Amino acid sequence: MSAEPQPCPPCKPRLGRVVRAVAAGGLLAAIVLAFVPPAGRPTLPEDAVTRGEALEQALVAAVTKVRDPAGESWAIAIDPADINAWLATRLPKWAAHDPEFAPFARAAEVRVGSEAGAIVVESPIGPRVLGLVGTVRVPLELTEAGERLEATVDHARIGRLPVPLSLAAFDSAGAFREELGRLEARHPDRRFRLSDGRFVEVRAIECEAGRIKILFATLPAGASDR
Repeated sequence: MSAEPQPCPPCKPRLGRVVRAVAAGGLLAAIVLAFVPPAGRPTLPEDAVTRGEALEQALVAAVTKVRDPAGESWAIAIDPADINAWLATRLPKWAAHDPEFAPFARAAEVRVGSEAGAIVVESPIGPRVLGLVGTVRVPLELTEAGERLEATVDHARIGRLPVPLSLAAFDSAGAFREELGRLEARHPDRRFRLSDGRFVEVRAIECEAGRIKILFATLPAGASDR
């Protein structure tokens, strides 16, 4: 007489339903987090055109100012909202007329914020109708010790959903980070030549909430070698 098949223990179907429910709930939570805008988002001011132009003029005036040839340090402090205003209103015009700015054109959609020790770079992902926002955190601190300025990502998310750093190169935020790296590669000594032959050297960068402070020095012509 063959043994009758034993009925499945009632706990197994129940366990399967629980696992599926948990998985579905986790997927739903991930989708919700991805579509929820990140907290404390970088902003674009209402008077973006005015502030973008003012930032550009202030930077040009500060960089080209005649200074002590001894190379004493001088500093500027920038509100990230002014950077966003410049990216949105001035960068597209520069990119359209100056080939050197063309590679940066996609950064016009980027919004930049700052916090202690890092900048936060945010950009839309995919069709705008979806409203997805990608964010990467880029540590950006530089002291006068002479080290290289490294542009690396230590945190990434879509909406409020953390994602692997391997996905951090999404859209404009990734392009912005890559351009920081290229800028460092082109100027490993952190010196930029002015049209009159002088050099401006970036000596320190300090990030805090709502402010990016940059320390410069203006060096005489012929100071390209340390």
